[in-house]
Order: sequence, then structure tokens, then C-alpha cells
Amino acid sequence: MKNLKKFLVPWIDEVKPYDTEELIVAWAHPEFKRMMLNENPIAPSKKVTKAILKAAKMGNRYPDNGVKVRAQLAKLHNVEPDNVYIGHGSSEIIDMIMRLFVAPGDEIIIPNPTFSLYGLRAKAVGGKVVKVDMKDDMQYNTDAMIKAVTPKTKVIIVCTPNNPTGDFIPDKDLERIIKLGIPTMVDEAYLEFQPDRKSKDQLIKKHDHVIVAHTLSKAYGMAGIRFGYALADKELIQYFRNMQLPWNVSLTSIAAAEAAIEEKEELMRKAKYNKTSVDYVYSELSKIPGLRPFYSHGNYVLVDGTDTGIVGKEVVDYVFQNAGVMIKYFAPLKGRNGFFRISLGSHKENALCIKYVKKFFKDYKKNTNG
Repeated sequence: MKNLKKFLVPWIDEVKPYDTEELIVAWAHPEFKRMMLNENPIAPSKKVTKAILKAAKMGNRYPDNGVKVRAQLAKLHNVEPDNVYIGHGSSEIIDMIMRLFVAPGDEIIIPNPTFSLYGLRAKAVGGKVVKVDMKDDMQYNTDAMIKAVTPKTKVIIVCTPNNPTGDFIPDKDLERIIKLGIPTMVDEAYLEFQPDRKSKDQLIKKHDHVIVAHTLSKAYGMAGIRFGYALADKELIQYFRNMQLPWNVSLTSIAAAEAAIEEKEELMRKAKYNKTSVDYVYSELSKIPGLRPFYSHGNYVLVDGTDTGIVGKEVVDYVFQNAGVMIKYFAPLKGRNGFFRISLGSHKENALCIKYVKKFFKDYKKNTNG
């Protein structure tokens, strides 16, 4: 390996893969409850699966560049088809942005905590990640993000609603960031869970450095099908296309997306189910003394148990070992190490998870006082 390493890019040791070990465990044990990766518990509709099957029968043919689905998305967002780029989930959009704008030594600014893939893909091209901690109430610290800008800053990421904190950035704060003139990705991966909220899609008509990203993995419930898209100025979209691999989205993924986008009532049904689940999880966790759940506009609830005296990983391990429910531990922030996140499941799974989170704290209190 010593000889090979001299040919590798100098920053290769900084590059780490996105952690999918939990998925290996989950697929090997279907009996476990998957509440760790913000998956939608509602499976794709019959219309979507029928479209996939039909497309699969033409699987010997290369797909086009999504002419029909780009037209559908353009209509949905009141833009032109040339303002739409389709990709292999929004993960490809993130990767594409880093490859387009970030050279070795350049910096990207992201909130902390947020989706870890932003930083991972920046490091993959030799970029430096500047993390700006959220405020104590888990709201964006816009002043600190603006202060973090340097001549090396090439990309700013705004995830809204943010994963894992669950809240939107205020419009006035987003405008302040955009006015900096730095390429800014507005990641709206979870927006469709809030049908009353409008996309920031129209920003691309005023600002040629803004990219608005969406995915069908979340509210549409198509994480395993892999379809995402970006909205941006036509010239910027052309740069995306110059950089992309040919046939980056499969025939079956395109067909599934075309069908899903037409099912507005199905999307509303999933959004309504999600809100009911968030309200339940948030309400039940709020009853535990010292525990602080953060109300979420996504399909997850972040929880801080630091004031109870626990470490987040203790809860995660207990719930898994005693109920087979997989939830996610989050790294300490500002000296607080009690964070964990619950991705919403079926009603039965949500109830089971809450039951054992409550049982953990009941047992913890008993052992502490005893």
C-alpha cells in the first residue's frame, strides 16, 4: 500500500464513507424496527410500483435525461424544464455541488448539527468543513454563519427544515445568507411533510448562485428507489449536466418519480400521517422530567436528555437491546452529550419505542436513587 498511496490524492485520509453499518444490521434482521434513518414507514403506492414494473420490462434500453419528469417538476415549481436537474437522490446533488465549486483547501459552511453527508462530500474533494453550532434552542445562528465566511468560502449549506433539529430557518436570515453572493444550497429534503409551506424555488429566478434541492426519499417514501432533483439558474444547471455521469438516474427511478409526482392525495396522506406521529412522539417525550424533545417539521424528533444525567447512547442501546428498536445517537454539542433522534415509524413502532424510552428513564431514576 505504501507504493500505491503516493498516487492517491493527498487528502484521502480525511475522506470517510457515509456510515451505513446500521442498514447492514437492519437488512440482516427484518424483525428489528428501523427508526434511525428518517425512512418513511409508508411503502410506495400501487401506482408507483406498477410504473416501476412497466419500466423494468424495458430495462434493456438506456433512459433519456428525464424529459417528462423534468417537465412535471418544472410545472410543480413554476420554473422551466431547463432549471431542473435530476439525480440519484439528493445525495448526488450534494456531491455535484462540491465537485463544481470546491477545490482543495476551499471551505464550506454548514450548521451543526446537520446532515453529515455535506461535510463528507466536501472532504472527498479536498475541501475544509466549517461547522457553526446552532443556538441553545437549536435555531440557526445566522450571525455566526456570516461571521465564519472567509475568502476561501465557496459553498454555504442551509437545510430547512434542518436534520436533525427539525426547524426552518427564518426567511430574513436566509435572505441575509443569500445576499453574501456565495453559492448556497437550500436543502428542502423534508419540505413536503409541510404542505402549507412554500418552497424557496423562486429564489433561483433572482439569484444565479442559489440551488434548491429536493428528494423523493422522504415524504414520497422512495428512499430505496433513489430520485432527487435540483432547481437552479439554467446556466448553472448546464454545469451540472457537463459534470454528471451519463444515465445517472435509472429508467425505473424516472418512472417511479413520474407516477409519484402525480399522486398529490397520496403525498398529503403521508404528510398527515407524519404530523400525527410527530405530535404523538413529541407529546409523550415531553412528559418525561428533564427530557427535552425538539418539535420537528421533518419525520424525526431530536431529543436532549443531558439534564437527566444520561448519555444519549445509553438510551439508544437500551431501546435496541430490550425492544429491537433502532434509533440514532448524536455526538455531543456544546458540552451536552444526551442527544438522540427518533425517526418515525408505524403507529405500533412509535408506541413501542416510546414505551421503552420511558422504561429506560424509569429504571435509570430507580437505579440512581437506589
